[in-house]
Amino acid sequence: MSTPEDDVVVQEGDDLFVDSPEAITEPSVDLSHFAFDGSEPVGTISEARIDARFDGDTSALPAPVCYALQELVAAAHVSARSRNWKTIEVHEEIIRSRLSELNLQLEINREHKYAFTRQVSENDPRQRNILRAQTLTLAASVLALFLRQKYLTSADESVVTERGEIIDHMLTYKPVSDTDEAGFIKRIDAAINQLESRKIIRALPGTDRFVVHGVIASLLGPEQVAAYTEAYRRLAGEHTEEGTDLTELDDQERTS
Repeated sequence: MSTPEDDVVVQEGDDLFVDSPEAITEPSVDLSHFAFDGSEPVGTISEARIDARFDGDTSALPAPVCYALQELVAAAHVSARSRNWKTIEVHEEIIRSRLSELNLQLEINREHKYAFTRQVSENDPRQRNILRAQTLTLAASVLALFLRQKYLTSADESVVTERGEIIDHMLTYKPVSDTDEAGFIKRIDAAINQLESRKIIRALPGTDRFVVHGVIASLLGPEQVAAYTEAYRRLAGEHTEEGTDLTELDDQERTS
C-alpha cells in the first residue's frame, strides 16, 4: 500500500545522509573504484587508482567506503533506505576494521537491514569516546520500551503506530496525584519528538502515524529494558517516599 513517504523525491545535491527511497533497489554507490572481474572476492579493495575526494586526500579507501564510514559514525543507524547500505554489506570487513581503530564496534542486522556502531566500554585511560552518551527523559524511556515490545510482537514487517495509540497507552501510567492531563500529554508529545529526532521512529508526512525502526530491538539491551521496566512502575505512581527525581534516565547507549 502506498504511503506518503513513497512520493519523496531526492534532488541532486541533497545531504549525503538523507535516505533515498530508490536506494533499496538501486543504491547510489559509485562502483567504478572496485574490481569485480572475478579475480578478487567481493568486498576486496582493488589496487586501482582511487580518485581524491578533495585536495590533499590521502585515503587508501574508495569514496563510497569513506562515506559509509562517515554515516556510521555520524548517524544513529543506517538502514536499507540509505545510499550507503550496499557499501556496508559488501565491504563489511574493511569498514569493521576501520571502526575498530576508533574503538567502535559495527553491529549489522541483515534480516531487518540496519547497521549502527557501539562505543567499546573499556577502562583504558587512553581511550577517547567518539560516540556521546545521551539521556532519555522518563517519558521517552517508557515510550521506547512500549514501542520495542510492539515491534517484537508484531507479525507485520513494517510496524506503524499512531499518536492516539501512544497517548492512550502512556495515560494509563499517569500518577493518580497528577491532575494536569494536558501537561502530561505535552510530555508525551515531547517524548515522541525525542525518539523521532534520534531516528528510532519516523513520522509519516501528513499523518499522526509513525514507523518504528527495527533498530530499536538492538539499541535497547537487557540493562536498558530492565531500567525502563522499572520506569514504568515509577511512572504509574510507585514513587519512593524520598521523592526520587525521575526526570531523566540515562540509557548509556547512543541511540541517536
